[in-house]
Amino acid sequence: MPEQHNTPAIGWVPAWADLHERRVEAVESGFVVGDGPAQTNAGPAGQGQPAKGQEYLAGWPGPAVEELAAKAAAGSGVRLTLVCAEAEGMGAPDGLTRASERVLLMAATAGLNTAVQLPENSQVALAPMESYDAVEITVYDRPVARGRIQVRDDFAAVAVTELPEGPEQATFEQGLFAGMAEEAFVHGVEYLHMVVEPDIADRYQASGWAVAGRLLSFMKN
Repeated sequence: MPEQHNTPAIGWVPAWADLHERRVEAVESGFVVGDGPAQTNAGPAGQGQPAKGQEYLAGWPGPAVEELAAKAAAGSGVRLTLVCAEAEGMGAPDGLTRASERVLLMAATAGLNTAVQLPENSQVALAPMESYDAVEITVYDRPVARGRIQVRDDFAAVAVTELPEGPEQATFEQGLFAGMAEEAFVHGVEYLHMVVEPDIADRYQASGWAVAGRLLSFMKN
């Protein structure tokens, strides 16, 4: 694989795993994330991917990559996901092939926790769930937008799981992010982390989010 000098932080991984109701454990300078529910609510932001099989995550470059790659190559349906600064020219570890690419985004809570002009009779509410807090916007008591936030180990991970179609979609999404940012700020967390598909990453960069890394997943040949 090509030489790289910038390794994105991966401390957000446990919070992200909690969002998707997946088991997580620290291993050898990385993490192993287990199976999630058979099906998750795949929202319009492309963040609710069904979790299938075990997944090892590590920063690239890093001391854990070679050992975790060997574990992924030895198992059926096991993925190795490397969090790297750039995806271009990234080769696959021995015995593995590229399976997918995702984008890690970050945004300062201070930039998202702003007044959003929601429709009349709108409310933003948070409800604690088993492994995350659900964020919901209602209009006249009818749910119109949903998301999730989890704060763990001084990191906050978020996901948008439901948005309405139509001209107010962006406004409702901003309302979700504002509620999430406020919750993170209360816990002393300055940044939100969000994993999205590459084809929708650009639109977030125009609204306060920045690309913090790429998640490249590999599986056994």
